[in-house]
Amino acid sequence: MTRSSGITALAACAALAACVTTGCAVPRSQPLARQPATHPATARGRLRAALPQGSPTAPAAPSSRPASNQQRASADAAAILASFVPPPGARRLAAAPAADAGMLRQPMQTPGAFHLIDKASWWQAPGQPRQVLGWERSHLPRRFAYAGDASGGGRGTWTMWGDQFTLPSVPGVLPGRYFLVEVVGAGGGQTAIRVDAQVIWLPAKTAVERVPSAAEVVTVAFLPGIGPGGTARLGPVTITGAATVRRIAALVDGLPLAPWEWVSCPVFDGGGVRLTFRARAGGPALATLSATVNGCPPALLTVDGKQQPQLSAGTSFARQVAALAGLRLPGATSSPGGVMEHGPAPA
Repeated sequence: MTRSSGITALAACAALAACVTTGCAVPRSQPLARQPATHPATARGRLRAALPQGSPTAPAAPSSRPASNQQRASADAAAILASFVPPPGARRLAAAPAADAGMLRQPMQTPGAFHLIDKASWWQAPGQPRQVLGWERSHLPRRFAYAGDASGGGRGTWTMWGDQFTLPSVPGVLPGRYFLVEVVGAGGGQTAIRVDAQVIWLPAKTAVERVPSAAEVVTVAFLPGIGPGGTARLGPVTITGAATVRRIAALVDGLPLAPWEWVSCPVFDGGGVRLTFRARAGGPALATLSATVNGCPPALLTVDGKQQPQLSAGTSFARQVAALAGLRLPGATSSPGGVMEHGPAPA
């Protein structure tokens, strides 16, 4: 038995490679799922997503000793899982039931995230699956926002139904917080239930994931646009002014980590920006950053020749860099290939 996916796939990219104007994707072992652009995910079910609503809810209160982001995610997932309200007459199961050919052994969706905590529990309750799911939806604490539903089965017959709920993200710490309820018939007027609490967390950036302090020169180049209407090539522009170099390095250091293995990649024909940091003009590269102007796919940072974790950049980042380099987006106002020195005037 398989689950049918009726979800519009999010095109995804994992590197800054040239792609056709319809977008690009990197295959995974599981199909992409239709999700809001804020949280791409793989799925086994058919998810119809709705825009999340609701008021922010903080994760579990930290102890006197600051917890790591992973510890906060684990505690948050446990609290989310504990929010499940068992239907009348429900009993908890020790493991995934065999009902419906073991349909509940896996969650109905798994976010394509680098760092994910998934805590699950299984239950059995009297009633028909859709009836039980409806009861649960109406009794879930109000802090959870309904975000979509799923259905699946085999041979054109739906035998599984599920709901997804969300909590607001905790910026820079927990970018995704989800609560899933999935039901199948267990026979004898009973329904088997799977409950998942899924929390995505971001590790803290380390010192090696930053532009080296020895960088005193940066070269800024805007790459040709991809497809019609793309940004014209601008630069390269070499900047030697210490204050400007530090400001551009600070912009790079301030980029958050990219939480997703998959990102929503629509047509991105706005071109890209490449930054190369050096200790001196003409010297070897200490760090490089490559990013598309619209932030899709994630930005790639290399420090001392080693690839660092992917970063999230975007149009605002590209425009700030362009402004510091004396360039304007869109439109090429500088001589292609020209060099501008932003440093002390020659003697």
